Amino acid sequence: MSNPFQLTAAELQAALKPALPLFPELDAARADLAAMQELPGVRLALAKTEPLMADIQAIPHTTYTRYRCFLRTGDRDTYEEQYFRKRHCLSAAALRLFLGRDDLKDLVQDYIWNICEETNWVLPAHERRPIDLFSAETGFLLAETLALLGPTLDGEVRSRVRTEIERRIFLPYLLHHEVMGWYRGGNNWNGVCNSSIAATFLWLEPEGERVAEALAIALAGLDYFLDAAFESDGSSTEGVGYWQYGLMNFIALAEMLAARSGGELDLLGAERVRRIAAYPARMLLSGSSFASFSDCHETVDFNPGIIARLAARTGEDSLFDLLAKPVEFADDWRLPMMLRNAFWWDGSQRDAGQIGDAVLEVGATARLTARTPAGLPIVLAIKAGHNAENHNQNDIGSFLVHVDGENLLTDPGPGLYSRFYFGPQRYENIFANSYGHSVPRIGGQLQGVGREFAGQLVGVETAGPHKRVQIEFARAYPAPNLTSLRRQATLAAAGEEAGTVWLEDAFAFAGQPAGVEEAFVTWGEVEVAGGTALIRGERHSLRLTIETPAGAAFRLERLEEASKANLKPEVLKRLTVALPPAVEIVARVRMETA
Repeated sequence: MSNPFQLTAAELQAALKPALPLFPELDAARADLAAMQELPGVRLALAKTEPLMADIQAIPHTTYTRYRCFLRTGDRDTYEEQYFRKRHCLSAAALRLFLGRDDLKDLVQDYIWNICEETNWVLPAHERRPIDLFSAETGFLLAETLALLGPTLDGEVRSRVRTEIERRIFLPYLLHHEVMGWYRGGNNWNGVCNSSIAATFLWLEPEGERVAEALAIALAGLDYFLDAAFESDGSSTEGVGYWQYGLMNFIALAEMLAARSGGELDLLGAERVRRIAAYPARMLLSGSSFASFSDCHETVDFNPGIIARLAARTGEDSLFDLLAKPVEFADDWRLPMMLRNAFWWDGSQRDAGQIGDAVLEVGATARLTARTPAGLPIVLAIKAGHNAENHNQNDIGSFLVHVDGENLLTDPGPGLYSRFYFGPQRYENIFANSYGHSVPRIGGQLQGVGREFAGQLVGVETAGPHKRVQIEFARAYPAPNLTSLRRQATLAAAGEEAGTVWLEDAFAFAGQPAGVEEAFVTWGEVEVAGGTALIRGERHSLRLTIETPAGAAFRLERLEEASKANLKPEVLKRLTVALPPAVEIVARVRMETA
C-alpha cells in the first residue's frame, strides 16, 4: 500500500475491516481473566496503584477555585494534581472491575460521571484552546474504559460519555482542526492530540465515513509530526521525556490501525520511525539518567509495553537498553498505558550494557564515553543547536560529566512549570536562560533568545586515546565584537589519564574585547581553593583545575532562591572563573575523578 499517512478517507474506509479487533490482546484476555492477572504488567499495575485504592471513595475535587488558581497566581499544580489523580483513580478502579471486583461498579461509574461533569477537560494553562493534550487523552481514556467494560456499565453512563466526547472532541476536531495550532505542529502536542483523538474515534465509531474522515485528518497531521518534531537523524530537540510522551499514543494508534486493517495500515514500518526509535538510547548516560538538555529531566522512566512494542515493530534493539536492570518503570496509571504495558511487555529486563559513543549531527549533540583506570564509567554529553528549539532553553554549549551513575557537572533540567515559565518571563528563569548552564557570559551578557542565536557542532573525534568534540557558538551571544567562541571538550579514553575531561574555550574579539565569565553548574557540594574546586556527589567526586590562564581562581555561587522557587530538591551551585578582557584568550579546565 502507498504511504498510509497520505491516504484519502475513502481509501482508509476500504482498508478498515470492522470484523477485526482493534486490540486483539484485550479480546483474548477476556476469555481467561485469571491468566491476565498473572501478567507481569498487570501485577505491576495492581501493586503500584494500590495506594490509590486506599481512599478511592473520595473523588478528587476539580473545583472552580482550584481551576482559577492558574489565572490568579500562575500555579498549575493546585488544579492539575486533582485532575490527574481523578483519572488515575478511574483507571485503577476500572482495571480491577474488569478483573472481577464487581463491588467497584458504582464507583467507576461515579468517576466517569464526575469527569463528564467537569466544565472543561482542557487544563487551565491551556484554556484558550478548544482541545489540548489532556482533553484529547481524557477522551481516549473514557472511550477505552467503555471498550474495556462494555455492558458492565449502565447504558446512560455509556451514552453520557459518547455525548461529552462528541461535543468536546469530535465536532471541534472535524470542523476546526486546521486552526488548532498543534494539528500540524512540530512538537509532542501533534503526536498526543491527533493520535488520542483518532484512537477515540476508532473505539466509538468502528466503521463508517466519519471515522474514515477523522483518520485521514489525523494521519495527515501525524505525517507532519514525524517530519517536523524530529530531525532527519531521529533526534528530538524536546528531549527524551517528550520523545516518549509524543510517541506513546501514536504507537497505540498505530497498533489499533494495523489490527483493524489486517496489517494493511502500517505506521511504524517506515525508516524514519526506526531512526526516531534509535534516539533515546543515544542520549542515555546510565540507568534512568539521560542528557537533560532543553526541558528534559535528568531521569526519565518509560512505559515498558510501549518501548517493547516499538522495538518489535522497528527492529531497534537499543530500545531495550531503556528497560535494562535496575531501571524502574514510569508511574503512568492511565488505562490505555496500563493495558499496553500488560499485553506488550513480557516482564523481561536485560542486564545493562556498556554505553558507547554517539553523535547526532543534525540534532547537534554528542556523547563520549571512557573508563578510568579504576574502571569507573565516565560519560561526557554536550550540545550545540539554537535557542528557538521546542521546549527551548538557552543552553548552546551546555555539557554534562556523568560519573558511574551520577551527574557531577549537570544540565539542571526544566524550571517550575507555571504561567510565567511558558510566557514572556520564561527567560528570566535561570533554568531556562543560560545563567543556569555551564556556558560563559560575555561582557555580562547571557545567550540570546531566538533561532538566530545558534551554535554548530564542527568536529567530533571518537577514535584514538583522546576523544574530542568541538562547538563554535559565538553566534549564541548578542555580542557583536565576539568573532569566535570555540569550545573543545576532550575525554581521555586510554592510559593513566583515562576518564579525564578537559574543557577548552577559545575567545576572539574584533575591536574592543569584553570580559568573560566561565561557568560550571552542579547539584553536588563544592569546596573551592583558588584555582581548584572539588565537587562531591553521593558516591564520587570530581576535581576541577584551572590550567589556563595562570592565576585564575574559582568563585562559588549558591543559587538558593532560584532553586527553591523552582521546587528543586537540591541547591544548584555555580562555579565561575573570571577572565580578563583580551582580543584573544583561552580558558582550559581539567576535570578528573578524585
